[in-house]
Amino acid sequence: MFDLTDKTILVAGGAGYLGSQLCEAILLHNGNVSIADIDEEKLDTLKNSLIKKFPNRNIFSTTLDIKEEKSILECVNKTQQHFKKINGLVNATYGSTGKTLEELSPEEFNKANEINLTGSFILSRNTIAKMNDGGSVVMFASMYGIVSPKPNLYPNGINPNPVEYGAGKAGLIQLTKYLASHYGNKNVRVNAIAPGPFPDLEKNDNYNQEFLSNLKNSTMLKRIGECKEISGPIIFLLSNASSYITGHVLKVDGGWTAW
Repeated sequence: MFDLTDKTILVAGGAGYLGSQLCEAILLHNGNVSIADIDEEKLDTLKNSLIKKFPNRNIFSTTLDIKEEKSILECVNKTQQHFKKINGLVNATYGSTGKTLEELSPEEFNKANEINLTGSFILSRNTIAKMNDGGSVVMFASMYGIVSPKPNLYPNGINPNPVEYGAGKAGLIQLTKYLASHYGNKNVRVNAIAPGPFPDLEKNDNYNQEFLSNLKNSTMLKRIGECKEISGPIIFLLSNASSYITGHVLKVDGGWTAW
């Protein structure tokens, strides 16, 4: 039911923390994967690692700068040329400055949302155009596209989740619904996932412990998410198991937004 045999999935932002785990999950479920990312070093490292684990699978990689329309079109066209088809798209890109609301300039706000919104729109539209036999699109939204950050969760010195990120993810949720409505008659399903707290503890072992405790206690499950817990819901949305689901936002947040 969750099998991706003969399906080609393009993963934008595929060399990142959550994206790389997803690429492996796609291969584990018998899919083919095109990994797209702006970080060429991480892209090459991930591709070589996956080729060693899955020597008989079709694994392709290409650079992607989602701020640039030319780069987006080249990414989609290269994937199409390599596999001759595209059945799924996962957009795991995001834009954020990390600045406070007072520090953020209008130019920085717009630049971040060239990634969160404009780039996502261009990528989705052009990828869906290649889905001749239908397909599935999964957008990475966020719990902060649904609710605003609680200031009391952030100890002194830690900036609450940036406004340009949350506003962009809220817009992405609405974009998901518009695309689902527009492309439903083409048998293309468009959904989003809204992850909760998934901090990359391996990358940064200096996380403020009070902040981590606050994150855990804000979920109903009293813990932060594990990377693999994002991959499962996305595999579901890419597979035929979700064939009658579109325009939906699947919250993967440990119950954060259900309080």
